[in-house]
Amino acid sequence: MTRTYSKWSSVENQAGIDGHAAARHILDSNQLSNVKLEISEGMLSDHYVPSQKLMRLSQDINNKPSIAALAVAAHECGHAIQDVEGYAPLKLKAVMMPIAALGNRFGIILTIGAGFMGSSVLMNAGLVMMLLGMFMPILTLPIEFDASKRALEQLTKHKLVNEHEYAGAKSMLTAAALTYVAGAASSMAIVGLLAMRFLKR
Repeated sequence: MTRTYSKWSSVENQAGIDGHAAARHILDSNQLSNVKLEISEGMLSDHYVPSQKLMRLSQDINNKPSIAALAVAAHECGHAIQDVEGYAPLKLKAVMMPIAALGNRFGIILTIGAGFMGSSVLMNAGLVMMLLGMFMPILTLPIEFDASKRALEQLTKHKLVNEHEYAGAKSMLTAAALTYVAGAASSMAIVGLLAMRFLKR
């Protein structure tokens, strides 16, 4: 992902449009003028917050007229469009996130503590909490793929890229998707091990 981003972040798009302008155009064209845009700290820290109708773009994405900026900004707009359309996996993620956060925070503590105490009940509770925490990367996968699909559709629909730039944007989004696949695969392996441990108990 980093290598692909480095390549396309150094290639300026022919329209000279930065990520902020691209995002604003896509959002407004989809009747999403209520979505606010802010700058976030850190490289590739771009994200959309459904509960706040807020999109944060990292400085390079927000300010640079690169092909990478178009791809990432359009991807985050994809999440905003998912939100307004009531995309079911995104709604499920919003419900699951607080539960998963608790699982990640307390599951391992409870499991280790139960081991010292010799409590199978607490051990099982800890394993269930860890399972919930590990489920999020798996749930995130279809959401990210769908957002990337929507991003490419929006870039084409609004003529923000030409044929070469489309290929670059697609390459960027594909590389990003592979990082999500790797994360999901890792989580699935851990979930499988935890589930086997739980069933054996």
